Amino acid sequence: MIKKDLIILNFFFLFFSLIVSIYLLGFEYLDPTNTSWLFWGDLPLLQTGWNFFRIDEWRFPILSNPNLGIYLNNNLIYSDSIPLFALFFKIFNFILPDNFQYFSLWFLLSLYLQGLISYLIIFRVTRSINYSLIGSIFFIFSTIMINRITEFPAHFGHWIILLYFYTELLDENKKFKLQNIVILLSLLINFYFTLMLLMIFFINQFYNLISRQKTLNSVLKHCFLILISVIPAMYIFGYFQISPDDGLGWGYGYYNLNLNSFFNPLGETYTEINWSNFISVKPIQNGESEGFSYLGISGLIFLVLFFKHIFFENKNIIFEPRSLLLITIITFFLALSNNITFGDTTIINYPLNKYLYGLASLFRASGRFIWPVYYFIFIIGIISIYILFPKKNIFILSILLSIQLFDISGGLKHYFNGKQYKVNSNNIYTDYEYWKKISKQFENLRLLKPKNDSQIYKKLSPIIIRNYFKSTDVVYLSRVNRELIAQERYNVKNKIIDKDLSQFEKTLFVTDDISSVNYFYHNLHNQIYIYKHKDIWLLSKKKISHIDFKDLSYFSEMPILDLNKKNALPILNPNLPKLGFDYDDVRKNLILDGKHGVINFKLTGDNCKKDKNIKINFEPFYDENFLESDFEIEMNYKKKNLKLINNSINFKFNCISNYTNRLKITSNKLFSQHDKRVGLNRLKRSIIINSIIIY
Repeated sequence: MIKKDLIILNFFFLFFSLIVSIYLLGFEYLDPTNTSWLFWGDLPLLQTGWNFFRIDEWRFPILSNPNLGIYLNNNLIYSDSIPLFALFFKIFNFILPDNFQYFSLWFLLSLYLQGLISYLIIFRVTRSINYSLIGSIFFIFSTIMINRITEFPAHFGHWIILLYFYTELLDENKKFKLQNIVILLSLLINFYFTLMLLMIFFINQFYNLISRQKTLNSVLKHCFLILISVIPAMYIFGYFQISPDDGLGWGYGYYNLNLNSFFNPLGETYTEINWSNFISVKPIQNGESEGFSYLGISGLIFLVLFFKHIFFENKNIIFEPRSLLLITIITFFLALSNNITFGDTTIINYPLNKYLYGLASLFRASGRFIWPVYYFIFIIGIISIYILFPKKNIFILSILLSIQLFDISGGLKHYFNGKQYKVNSNNIYTDYEYWKKISKQFENLRLLKPKNDSQIYKKLSPIIIRNYFKSTDVVYLSRVNRELIAQERYNVKNKIIDKDLSQFEKTLFVTDDISSVNYFYHNLHNQIYIYKHKDIWLLSKKKISHIDFKDLSYFSEMPILDLNKKNALPILNPNLPKLGFDYDDVRKNLILDGKHGVINFKLTGDNCKKDKNIKINFEPFYDENFLESDFEIEMNYKKKNLKLINNSINFKFNCISNYTNRLKITSNKLFSQHDKRVGLNRLKRSIIINSIIIY
């Protein structure tokens, strides 16, 4: 290909990609200074990650981002902020505007490379410019790629898969070096791409060994060289800043591939996007939209040609058929996971032990692993048309492209002019000046109950994005160390219970838990300032200068237990001042969230003049052996060490009428295992409190 042709070719794909970007996003969202569209869905975490990274000093590992997450040892990788772009633009941060975002530029670049690289793959076999151009348009309008525009922009970089495929067409002297570079490059886009490419690489090496195309020494050498390249790079970038078990934990078998995915045009379950004008949507199960891979009408024709190639071809038209078959089988079954479904029916669900499950959860959204197979189908199908119909291949491919574009036009219309990014302003906080003034008095913005992806984060994300605070744990990250979150939750809670607020001088706490606020009011009213803004409570050690106290008079009335009428403490009352407990929404009782928990309540009635008995009924949160554990009970500041008898504790206490009674429960045995009743959060729970009876 002459230099002039290359210039024209690049101009064509750049121009065409710009047109498609304008169609999908509109001029408004292509503006690098427009961040308004990044408040949709999971997108806030991308811009938040970039904004905290850009203003931070250079660190090692080079993608460290500690101020976002504070105690989480966070890394830019775990906010899916496309490290490749973040590193580049951080160099020029001093000249960039405060509201700069590069994600729309990433969309444009990805479309350009998607078209260019697919063209080069087709052209390498066909040597036809016109045919290759027509074929490349299939890839620019890839359903699985455009469907990701509503998710993380990093997942839009499907060109990295195609670039790896292109290296497979090169001679052996160039292939390995370039494949190594492509795999390393994928580490700076998204780790799912890295896993896909490594998997294809190792499968190919295995096939080369069993087919005797390479010796054992040669295969081991190439595998070793890849590993000593990728693993140190992962360390330098910071992939190991959280341990594998902490970052994985769950998800394999939930975000899987449905067997109907190739012919099911259902793009998103929550919006019911139909990608086809010919085929109606088919049912899938929760989480299986991650395996969306609708081929389109023409793609289904390519699927037939793909099967013809891998089962009946004896010659290598582009990829070796038997190697391709092996890659397809392994990738397909990995995408299916251990939970094999067809429509809304589960065909097979085979359990995995915890070690294998933890390893498999490295591929948590396993449905995505169908992406390489999707592109194999289109590459093989398009090249097969060229070979089978040498005189009419351009005409036939043009017809198939027209059918494909008409078929998927319904799906494309869903994204027209960025309408998927329209924001309901009622769901988020956009009162920037209010928070900007507050932030000048504090360095840290923290959750009273540390958690990843809290409801408060969803509301405050436009505020968090603007870096008003130096650091925050009001975050959503794709991978977190759950043990650190649990530990910090206990640290904060225990310091509050012990009335040690010394380390919170520069911290503003936020919460939407009224019982916690009530606890502060009744136990720390002389040490803490309490404010309310909309539906979020603000708590701090120092007075916020420019806003007034909220009227908190109604907090003075705690739930009262009238001993003349009933004797069961209403522990589920949302206003009951308590700290250190969570609700079990299924069983409607309390869970001791960590080592300590405190409940405040009032008693009234004539018979409160005498000492009373209190009986607390427990059940183990996870392990039956827990029933042998010791408890420390502190009632009105008098401690008792007691053992469970028949799942309960029974003791006397000095009854205080019309004043606050304080019950503190301490357990020395905790568990980190998750339980389906309360979600996969790995918080250290020990016991469930079913009832508190006073008699």
